[in-house]
Formats: sequence, C-alpha cells, structure tokens
Amino acid sequence: SMANRRKGDHQRRAQAPARAPSSGRAAMDGEAAPFWLISTPLRANYTNANDEWNKILMATSKSDLAQIWHFKVPVKELKVGTLDTLIALSDDLAKADSTAKSTTYSIYNKLFDLQKDGVGFEEPEVPIGANGRVGTMEQYLADFEWDSAKYPVNQPLKDLAESLCASLARVDEEGKAKFTEYNQARTAKQTQERKEQGSLMVKSLADVVKKEDILETEHITTLLVCVPKYAMKDWQTSYASLGTIEGKEGSYVVPGSSKTVAEDQDFALVTVALFKGAVEGFKHNAIAKRFTIRDYAFDADSNTAEAEEKAKALSDFDRVKSAFMRWCKTNFAEAYAAMVHLKVLRLFVESVLRYGVPPNFQAVLIKPRPRKEVALRKALGNLYGHLAASEMLGGGDEIDMPGDTSEFFPYVSLDVTTAPAAA
Repeated sequence: SMANRRKGDHQRRAQAPARAPSSGRAAMDGEAAPFWLISTPLRANYTNANDEWNKILMATSKSDLAQIWHFKVPVKELKVGTLDTLIALSDDLAKADSTAKSTTYSIYNKLFDLQKDGVGFEEPEVPIGANGRVGTMEQYLADFEWDSAKYPVNQPLKDLAESLCASLARVDEEGKAKFTEYNQARTAKQTQERKEQGSLMVKSLADVVKKEDILETEHITTLLVCVPKYAMKDWQTSYASLGTIEGKEGSYVVPGSSKTVAEDQDFALVTVALFKGAVEGFKHNAIAKRFTIRDYAFDADSNTAEAEEKAKALSDFDRVKSAFMRWCKTNFAEAYAAMVHLKVLRLFVESVLRYGVPPNFQAVLIKPRPRKEVALRKALGNLYGHLAASEMLGGGDEIDMPGDTSEFFPYVSLDVTTAPAAA
C-alpha cells in the first residue's frame, strides 16, 4: 500500500548517511574555517562512551589533525516524537539553519561596519552558561550547555524549533528597523557634511561669511564672488569697472570695497559693494571674465538655524550609532546562541534518523587543523565507514535526503561557524 511504501521510504532515509556541507576546502583569507559537529552511535546505556571518545581522540591527535571537545547534547531529555515528525523537521531545520546563519552574521557584519572607522574591530562576546561569564564564539561552542530556562526540553521538538525560529525572526525584524533608523541618521549627518565639502564654488557659506563682511543699505548691496586664484590679479585690476548700468556711463562699484573672505586650494571668495541697480550688469560682465557670483544673502537667524540643524544631525547620529552598536552586541549574542541551539536540535534529529531509537549517541565538536581537513575526513571515514553501506556512499541509487544536499559521510556531520563567510 501507499502507506507501507511511505513508511519504507522513511526507514530508508533514516538508515542512509546524513549529508553535511563540505568542509574539505581550506578557509579563505579572512574567513575562519568552520568547526565540525559530529555524532557517532553508542551501545545501550552508553557502556562504550569512553572507548568511542578515545577512538576519536587517537584518530584526530595522530598527525595533529584536529582539536576536539565533548559536546553536550541533552540526548535523554529531548523528546523524539514520531518518525514522520522527524522527517519533516529534518527539512525544516535545514532551512532554519541557513536562515539563522544569515540573520546572525548580518548583525556581525553590521557591527563590523560600525566599528571599522574607529580603533578597530572588537569580536562580539557571547554569554556562556548561567553564571554571567562571557567569551568568544569558540569558547561558547567548547563549553556549550543547552539553555533549558529559555528553551525547555520537555516540549515537542517542533515547538522547540518554532520557539528558536521565532526568537531569530524577532531579532531580524528589530534589526532591520534599527538599521533603517541608523541609515536615516547617517544620511542626515552626511547631508550636513556635504554642505561643508567641496570648493568655495559649491560649499555652504554659512560658516564662512560673517555679518561684518556684508554692507547693505537702501542703495548699496554686497556680492560674493568666487575667483580662481590664477585670476586674482585680473580681479583686482578689473572689478571696479564691472558694475555697469545699461544706458548710463561709468561703473557703479564702490572703489576699494573688495575684500578676501576665504580661500581654498583653487579659489578665493571675495566681496564687492556696488549700487543695487548695477547688480545685473556686474553679473553679466563677471561671467565674461569667468568670475562666479555666489547667490548668498546673509541672514543671522538662518545661519543660527543651519548651525543648530548641523549640531543636531551630528549629535543624533552619535546617539543612534551608539544605541545601534549596543543593540548589535546584545542581539548578536542572542542570535548566535539561538543559531547553535538550532544546530544542536538538527544534530539530534539527524542522529535519531540515522541511528534509530532510543537516542544513543555521542556528539563531538571538532576544530580541524589548517589544511588537514581531507586527512581528517579520511581518518574519521576509517573509523566509521562500517556505519553505512558502501552503495550509499557512491554508486547505487541516489537517495532523496532531507536537509543538505552536499556530500555523504558515514556519521552525522554538520558545520558550525564562528565567523561569516569572507566577501
């Protein structure tokens, strides 16, 4: 019947080797190579636990292939559920694993960007255990303990997985809102900074021109002119003749009124006082000599408001950046812990599917030595090759496995990372 065929397919999957991401390649520059989290079966009542541990210890210490740790999985406390539930969870956890990694390292990368303009990047710390100790991601993995207060193990695996995913989804959603707020503050700050950047031809004059630089009366006004430095001599000899009025003779510029207000590498900003009726003629004649009139009317109130706006933008940015950095540090730790708990849940599900019930396996955290990943896989293969039929590891029919779609190993093996992938 269809039901029997379905059950047989489930059993076939449960007996098949788990898939794991390939870790055989050397780590890219700037990228920490992933740890391996593996499980191997034990006899009933764990009577051979020490023997199994010593086997792995000897295999990995020979030729110094890896550093290893006992990894604490609450094997006896987690609820197994039904085979159908485990099969469905295997698929769901593989997807959740990928999403968790993306969420976690998105925060890590934002924290890196926030700090890269400062004194240097400080690796975010993760709380370890219940005694308030904090440490690196590697220390968190080496000393991992299931957080039963936050994720009680006396609930179904599906509920546990949903609780972990909900925690990560909340962090992700909150992080996007915080990042939007940070970007808005950064844009406002950059807008103010751009006003002070560039040459005297384009930058804001609010901080450049003072009240005493401007002469304004009923008939006289002051223009601000940008003069290329190479043309300053031409300006000095010609500016007084540029204030013409159509239909009238002479120039209506106040003699000796030109003063240099500011200079940069290429330009000088100068003032010139003239009769208001001569402004249009002066502008026309100035363009012909490649002198640029800056349209600027001095307004003390406006300048004060602009200065206050700039100060507010800078203080708002500093406040928002500091708050966002604190948020990233706190929530990276929470996201990383949730990601690892999901990984442990996935290891448990894959191990039960592989080795059967009741759950009876040991978990080992492995840190491969650089450039020894291939030799390490071979050593582990020699230890545990008997766990899988040879036709499942090459040749024979391809098996539709839940979870990852990478290479087979005769033991359950998952990658767990302590840094994002290199860009």
